[in-house]
Amino acid sequence: MHEDFLDFAKAYIRYQHSLKPLKNYGATMMALRCLEQALLQVLNSGLIYNVTAVVFDEALQIGSKYFESNVLAQCGIQLEKLSKFICEHNLVKSGYISWKNHVKQKVKNNYLPEIEDYHRNDKLPDESALLAIADIFSKNDELLSPRDKFTSSVFALLLCCPSRISEILALPADCEITQKDDKGIERYGLRFYSVKGYGPNIKWIPQVMIPVAKKAIRRLLSLSQNARELAQWCEKYPDKFYRHELCPKVDEKLKLTVVQVCHALGYPLHDRKSCVLKIKRTSLDGGKSFLNSNDYNYSLSDLWEMISLGFSRDFPWYDEEKSIKFSNALCLLTPRQLSLSQMSDIYSFYKPTNGFFFRDIQDKTSYESGFKNIFARYGYYDDEGKPLLIRSHQPRHLLNTIAHYGEMSELDIAKWSGRINVNQNRVYNHVSEEDMLDKIRAIKLNKSNYCKMESIPSNELTVDFDNLNQGAIHLTE
Repeated sequence: MHEDFLDFAKAYIRYQHSLKPLKNYGATMMALRCLEQALLQVLNSGLIYNVTAVVFDEALQIGSKYFESNVLAQCGIQLEKLSKFICEHNLVKSGYISWKNHVKQKVKNNYLPEIEDYHRNDKLPDESALLAIADIFSKNDELLSPRDKFTSSVFALLLCCPSRISEILALPADCEITQKDDKGIERYGLRFYSVKGYGPNIKWIPQVMIPVAKKAIRRLLSLSQNARELAQWCEKYPDKFYRHELCPKVDEKLKLTVVQVCHALGYPLHDRKSCVLKIKRTSLDGGKSFLNSNDYNYSLSDLWEMISLGFSRDFPWYDEEKSIKFSNALCLLTPRQLSLSQMSDIYSFYKPTNGFFFRDIQDKTSYESGFKNIFARYGYYDDEGKPLLIRSHQPRHLLNTIAHYGEMSELDIAKWSGRINVNQNRVYNHVSEEDMLDKIRAIKLNKSNYCKMESIPSNELTVDFDNLNQGAIHLTE
């Protein structure tokens, strides 16, 4: 950014963050960059106090070159917010009143014909991919690799209630809750922390999906058990080496052989040559250096000092905003735990990311480089011979569409989805005009169902205009 504009941009974002912190300031930066370019083009200066309505018009015009549709509308909203800010804080010369955004967001209409709902195929999952992931999830535990268990279980939870992948990956280990409703029926739900400002809530699982949810939670708890036990140890004994099953039962200050070092780090190797090769390739400081493979170089205390320095700065918080610790994170793993060709580092933590999950369900490009997603690993391909794919947002659209088709109220759909604004439901409603017409025909609505023609007696009064005693009458032909 131009030096005349840079300080204002920094101060503006800092000020907005102090009022309402956001994780992503992409929309704000988009508007700031357009405004900066407009100032330089119109006034040859980046000083904010020179801004005029013409500059804001030019900023939106610049935005239209790079963005379109709702993205451009969002840019306009942020520019209008900027205009209001500089007016309220007297950061502009006298004479400037305000500027209004004229680009409106496109609102999706409900019950569009399928041919007009252009995003329907992209937003709803492919049926063959949906059945494929269901088939994989239904297999016995011993037939699935750790990665397949993880991917299929996370996706199964996405199908149990409308959720975002980030919400699933941030679930606590004790997320399950059971309560009886007003009719005495036991209901099963999951404790979520919904994004987009909704906050903590309980999403109740439909009866038919409860076994699926319980199976997915059980598998994820099993996968995260070792990592959570390590976190519990670190919280309770932060200065002592983690005493796992393979750890040598020796004093913490005693120097170890290379085989003992290997066992202390959780690697199940027993011959000296294999241990030496493994230790030579092991780093405890993020790859800056590798361990010495000679005997009697390290004690448990030495190793733990290096290991603990590699922990997250936020430890013990897995997600402090949601009050979830590492020791209570459902999806917490250890590095390389899901790999079939590498040994897991049981002394460290790995937080699965959205990208880690996306790559295993929707990435076709990696197939050409040799990586197989979960569909390719089980032989599910499309007509072109490429692995099937499915996107993490598609289950959310599918469940919302099913809820609309089942006549669930807009308020209940919004609450179930963790949505503040009920008006946002329409974006996720893909019930087509044809579906609604079929539904109406099934109800067999006709005139006899909802109205009955009856003759209404009329009170006809005969008026003789010639005999009226008073009043003015205007007659027309």
